[in-house]
Amino acid sequence: MTIRFYQKGDEENIQALYMKVFKKDRSLSHWEWKYINHPESMNPFVLVFEEEGKILGHIALWVADAYIEGEKAKIGLRVDTMVDSDARGKGIYGKLNQRMLEEAKNANINYLYGFPAPKAKELLMKYTNAIDVENISRYMTILDPITIGAGMIGGQSLLKPIGEIYKKLKLKGTRPNLSGDWELVEVGQAGARFDKLAEDLRTFKPIMLKRDANYLNWRFKQHPDKTYTILALLHKDELKGYIVVKIEKTPLKKGAATIGYIVDWLGYEDEKIWEYLLKGAINHLKDTDMIQSWFFPENTATNVLSKYGFKEKDRPMALVIHQLEGRTMSNKQDWWVTQGDVDSF
Repeated sequence: MTIRFYQKGDEENIQALYMKVFKKDRSLSHWEWKYINHPESMNPFVLVFEEEGKILGHIALWVADAYIEGEKAKIGLRVDTMVDSDARGKGIYGKLNQRMLEEAKNANINYLYGFPAPKAKELLMKYTNAIDVENISRYMTILDPITIGAGMIGGQSLLKPIGEIYKKLKLKGTRPNLSGDWELVEVGQAGARFDKLAEDLRTFKPIMLKRDANYLNWRFKQHPDKTYTILALLHKDELKGYIVVKIEKTPLKKGAATIGYIVDWLGYEDEKIWEYLLKGAINHLKDTDMIQSWFFPENTATNVLSKYGFKEKDRPMALVIHQLEGRTMSNKQDWWVTQGDVDSF
């Protein structure tokens, strides 16, 4: 048995393991986007556990450029940790995680972070020096409660006009109505202005991804399966912030609902900028039944979300980190993370 880095040609076995573990079919184009096409040259950063020519375990990182206290650094998002169910009892999960920590440290990656499910979190805390930062808050506003209710319990078609009236009232006051030299535009491809924004906001939080043009284009414009919209806020042709949204049809117990997601969001520290961006997002998502996103509380984004009717629903996802170099940043206010940090969004 051996643990080694990914080699070209492993794709077929990795895909088969993914299907066996997660019961989901993943296209080769999705795998290539996720691991081969990432703009940071250290990717793919993938380890496999191999025994008698068969891959029984897999662990990977998205290695990305980041800012730590304003200085450029590397951080890695843990993704797709999986072990063949027929190989349990061999300690593969713990061995893969320990080896990944060693390899990441050798590669001068400062932090690993991720959002593990409860069982995976339990194992991480057991087998590694993981730090549980806190669970992230999910914020939600319901635009059409009748459609949501019908999807949950069925019926209610006669009440549909009430849902439409409710939505109109809910959306009142949320049109952007930009004044003066302000402009909100949809972005086809992020360009140099996004590089400047990322550099200017390098101290927005003590630790955050470098959300430059290369990263944003790869993450949101080149995704093979999902469609995202990037809205950019300009003032006198200068980029002041952006917000990324997507729309998905989500099955419910008795039907389905159309959900709008605020996936990523960043701007200069001016509440007017964040209000303009949120209003633009709501306007773009106005035909959905519900809008949701998540952030750690007590920052500009959540203050503006609360102002426009978003409520904290729950705290479904834990941020768990490994500090490999430098000062330990285990306070939730140290981190700027959005849904876009999670590969499944």
